[in-house]
Amino acid sequence: MGEAGWLGLDWPKELGGQARAADEQLAFIEELEFCEAPSETYMVAETIIGPAIIKFGSDEQKRQFLPAMLRGDDESMFALHYSEPEAGSDLASLRTMARRDGEEWVVSGQKLWTTNGELAKYAILAARTDPEAKPKHAGISTFLVRLDTPGIDIRPIKAMYGRTFCATFYDDVRIPASALLGPENGGWQVITSALAAERVTIGSVAAHLQKILYRLIDHLITADNDRAKDPVIRDRIGGLAADLEIARQFALRNAELVQAERVPIYEAAISKMFIGDLHERFGEAALDLLGSGGLLSEDCPSAPLGEMEQELRYSIMTAIGGGTGEMQRNTIALRGLGLPRMK
Repeated sequence: MGEAGWLGLDWPKELGGQARAADEQLAFIEELEFCEAPSETYMVAETIIGPAIIKFGSDEQKRQFLPAMLRGDDESMFALHYSEPEAGSDLASLRTMARRDGEEWVVSGQKLWTTNGELAKYAILAARTDPEAKPKHAGISTFLVRLDTPGIDIRPIKAMYGRTFCATFYDDVRIPASALLGPENGGWQVITSALAAERVTIGSVAAHLQKILYRLIDHLITADNDRAKDPVIRDRIGGLAADLEIARQFALRNAELVQAERVPIYEAAISKMFIGDLHERFGEAALDLLGSGGLLSEDCPSAPLGEMEQELRYSIMTAIGGGTGEMQRNTIALRGLGLPRMK
C-alpha cells in the first residue's frame, strides 16, 4: 500500500500525504476492514503516531519517521507505551520516571497492556519528568523510543481474547534528548491528541462488526431459513444493524471534527463508549442466535460460526482499550456536559 501511495491519505501533501478529507480516511479504513487487509499495525503508526509527529515533532523526527511510515516499512511499526499496572485509563497517575542526565534521559518504570508490543520497532512513551508538578498531568512528557535500546525488557502475555499484549520494563534506559516529542512537561497535550485519534480509530470497529453481521445473517439464512424469518430474530438483527449505523455516524462526526482541525475529546469518548458497549452486546446476541453451538471456537469442525465466540472474548479489548467506559463517561460529563468535578 505504501508503494501505491495509499498510506498517509490525510497527511499534508508537503509531508508526502494526499491531504484527503478525514471522512475519506475513514472510508479507506472501512474498506480495509471489509477486505480483511492486515491493517492493525499500520493504523497505529499512520493514524495515531504520525499525526502526533506532524503536530508536535521536530524537523529531525519528521525526517526520521514520516517517510518510513508512508513506505510501510517495518521500521515504522509503533506501540503505545501509556498504560501501567496502576495507571490504565487514568494516565495522569502514571509512575514511569524519566530524569535528564546531560544529553540523555534515563527512564525507569513499567508499561502494561501494550498491543503488538512484541512486533513494534518503536514506542511512543509517556513518562513523568516533573514529580512535583501540580496538577499531576502537568509533569508528563512523551518520547519516541527505539525498543531494542539496552535496558528494555518486553514480555508478551496471552490475553483471554486470543491475542497477545505485552508488559514492558524500563530499567535505567538511556535515550537521547532528541527523543523528546513535544515540549518537556508538555506531554499531556500530545497524549490527549493521540488518544482522541486512537478513539476515533477504535470507532471504526463498526466496520468490522458490520462485516461479521453480514456473515451471521448469511449463516442464519443458509442454515435455517425458517429461523431467519422469525420476527423475534429479525428484530434482534435489526436492532444490531441500527446500532452499527449509529456507531458509524459517531465515527463520521469525529472525522468531520478532525477535518475542521478540532480535537474530538468528548465526541471521541462518546464514540468509544458506544462501540465498546455495542461490541459486547453484539457478541452476546450472536451466541443467543446461534444457540449452544455458538460457544464452540472456530477451531472446532462442528462450530456453526466459530468466530462469534471469539468476538465476544475480543470485545473486552474494545471495551477497555483506549480507556474504559467509566473514564469515557467522566470525559463526557466534564468536557461535554460541563458538569462540576467532584471534590
